[in-house]
Amino acid sequence: MSPVIENLALFFEWASVVIDVFGLTVLVLGFARGAFGWLRAEVRREPWEIRTTSIRELRCVVGIHILFALELMIISDIIGGFVAVAGYERGAESFFESAVFYALAELGIIVLIRTVLDYFLSKELRELHEPAS
Repeated sequence: MSPVIENLALFFEWASVVIDVFGLTVLVLGFARGAFGWLRAEVRREPWEIRTTSIRELRCVVGIHILFALELMIISDIIGGFVAVAGYERGAESFFESAVFYALAELGIIVLIRTVLDYFLSKELRELHEPAS
């Protein structure tokens, strides 16, 4: 592999790690906001109607954090997949028997799972955001 390709692969590997760390930070912040909001609602001991509304809003806030973090992690996985393909050198083994193929298959499964989670969580958030009838 040429030095330019190696340097680009290294850059994108680091970019992938930075995006993953940022996504995890978003998840932790969402958890912290959710936990703090829930504790605040419990300590105030407001009537159930008010508590239910505040928890519904809280679920939206936490859900948005989760969705954003999932999207960041999908981006990171896609970058990792491109780096794996860029590092593939044709040799004696078939592409389908190579470690790159397994890395891409794993990437595909992870992206599929995260996309399905993203879809259903988005759907739930839309339902939560609609005013209660």
